[in-house]
Amino acid sequence: MTLSLVDSRTRSHRMIRGERPSRCRLPMAIAAAIAGSSVLPAWADDDSISVLPLINVEAQAPMASPVVDVSQGHAKGNLDLGEQLREVNGVSGSRLGSHGVSAIFRGQSGERLIQEVDGATLYPACPGGMDTTLGYATTGSQSDLTLYKGAQTVSRGPNFAAGTLEVTRQTPSRDDDDGVHGSVGVGWRSNDDATSENLSLTAKQGDFWAAVDLEHSERNNYEDGNGDTQYGGYRSDNGSLRVGAFATEDVAIEAGVAVVRIDDALYPTMDAPRSDMDRQFLKLTVDNVGPFSHTETQVNHARVVHDMDNVTLRDFDDSSSSMDMDMGSDMDMSDMAMFSSATTETWYASTQGDIPLTVGGHDATLTLGADAERLESNTHSQMGMSLDSLSDSQTWPDVVRTRGGVFAELDTTLDADNRLVTGARYDVSISDARDADEVVGSNASAISAWRAQYGDDVEAKQRDGEFSALARLEHRVNDDLKGYAALSRSVRFPTASERYYNYQSDSDGWLGNPELDPEIHQQLELGLSGQQGAWHYSADTYYNRVHDWIELTEGDSLTTYDNVEAEIYGVELEASWQQHGWRHSAGVAATHGTNLTDSTPLSQVAPFNGYLATRYDADRWWAGARFDVAARQSRISDSEDATAGFGIVGLEGGYRATDAIELSAGISNLFDKAYAYHVNRFYDDPLQGDVQVNEPGRIFWTHASWSF
Repeated sequence: MTLSLVDSRTRSHRMIRGERPSRCRLPMAIAAAIAGSSVLPAWADDDSISVLPLINVEAQAPMASPVVDVSQGHAKGNLDLGEQLREVNGVSGSRLGSHGVSAIFRGQSGERLIQEVDGATLYPACPGGMDTTLGYATTGSQSDLTLYKGAQTVSRGPNFAAGTLEVTRQTPSRDDDDGVHGSVGVGWRSNDDATSENLSLTAKQGDFWAAVDLEHSERNNYEDGNGDTQYGGYRSDNGSLRVGAFATEDVAIEAGVAVVRIDDALYPTMDAPRSDMDRQFLKLTVDNVGPFSHTETQVNHARVVHDMDNVTLRDFDDSSSSMDMDMGSDMDMSDMAMFSSATTETWYASTQGDIPLTVGGHDATLTLGADAERLESNTHSQMGMSLDSLSDSQTWPDVVRTRGGVFAELDTTLDADNRLVTGARYDVSISDARDADEVVGSNASAISAWRAQYGDDVEAKQRDGEFSALARLEHRVNDDLKGYAALSRSVRFPTASERYYNYQSDSDGWLGNPELDPEIHQQLELGLSGQQGAWHYSADTYYNRVHDWIELTEGDSLTTYDNVEAEIYGVELEASWQQHGWRHSAGVAATHGTNLTDSTPLSQVAPFNGYLATRYDADRWWAGARFDVAARQSRISDSEDATAGFGIVGLEGGYRATDAIELSAGISNLFDKAYAYHVNRFYDDPLQGDVQVNEPGRIFWTHASWSF
């Protein structure tokens, strides 16, 4: 698994091995299995190849900001992609258990980030955010996880202000040799006694190829730095099969299926005995058709089933006498039996094509495209003081969201030192809760609850149409210094929970708001990157003014959603020095978010944080250390508690026994510190209470990989 970070998008002019990159991502090939944790920037100039140890970047357009490889998570025993992303400067992550750490970047997470798997959006099923998109991304050693920082393209969707997370698969090219190659990896870590095994195989014969990825992992509960046991056990079995063919010189087709089975996942309040994902996709690329030099069309279908309860995997005291649950009584949620089954089904389709142009004497590429998605979400729940007195409810009342968009983007090479990207898109979103009038159990209908809270004229069906736009200028001052400026308007439509959640209770109710308006993000970004001798450095800053930010508000007995005015701004700084086998690096990030409507801090904003790292690479072995630090977060919303700062140390090293075999080991949280990230799951699920889960204590880990 390769984790990379892309600050600057170069799409139409990029080539690697003679092939056009898929879905506009920067081509990156890792020259060796990577287990280091320090950050290494690289630059690529016109018609040049920049090769640094462990990284090979090939590009043909000005790069305004660095491309950074972070680490190979499997080598450190980090079996969750959200954990791996925490090593990217400025990225934090909300932990509930050990599976499904939710990445937060520039004060935004969940559907505020575009999250794609194999080029298509994938949505989790839990209304409270227990599962995550990346938790269902089958990975394997042939996958790349990339974070595109900030507004870089309008082609992936309308909500592009903070960034885009993308999991993509490496596929053979027409020019690759026939034969079979692959890799095997095994890992173990102490504390939670986690094990992982993965196998990846790719076979090519003539114009046909096939690829298989298989993964198995298990974790138990872990101990934090205080020696207290934290819920985190689970078992995961993932697999995918992809087949492809080069039908002609200009036509290629790819199809695949992916399956994820997550069993017995433990969390503090409710567990997930079952989380299943099944996905199918088909992709067609055609070059040199009409005015288009390259086209891509794909269809994708995914179904996620997520079952939750607090009975199956733990002891539940059912000694209470059978009685109808009094929803108005003051009760502890942990004393109640709770069951919930949630399903999300997603259909996604997109098509886009590149048209080479000359604009004012400058080479340019016009990209035209359209995409559409349909989400159906249902959640049925039961609660009761005993197993004989369960009351039914429908917290997602058959919610259907349909979005369609069209876009155009012009990528112009003004000269050897300047590049301009301009784009616009228009999206229409239609949402409805088809069971809003249904009376389920002892509750009133969902529409009755919403009208009682927000007004008699509230309707379940909503239609929104919004315009997004981007202008991004990249400038090369000289061979050692580049900069960029980006101005964008992007849109984020309300989620199923924000508009339609329906949990009715006199003591702790939680209602969506069908009348919510979409968020409008208007953002300015500035950045530069440079190198001087052995030094490399980068700086990125942004200001995001948000109209109709959707804020969760916790009352004494009811949690609701409202539109407010907000602003988010911040800065990310990184520098590294590399020479004579040594690489030293450091980074800091600061994010500031404010609810301008009532002049209070926004929820879920990470504190000032950073890292220091060092690594030495010899011929056959390497060793490194990393120090991660976060300041105390006392600038908090009314629904949050202040969080103490922390500093943790990790050590790691490895030995390349042969060109194909690498052994590695290390220690995470060397001094067994007790700490927690400020970002927590309350914002996703207020029924969890103030859940701020401590991170694992000291962990010893080992990993071995063999490539063939």
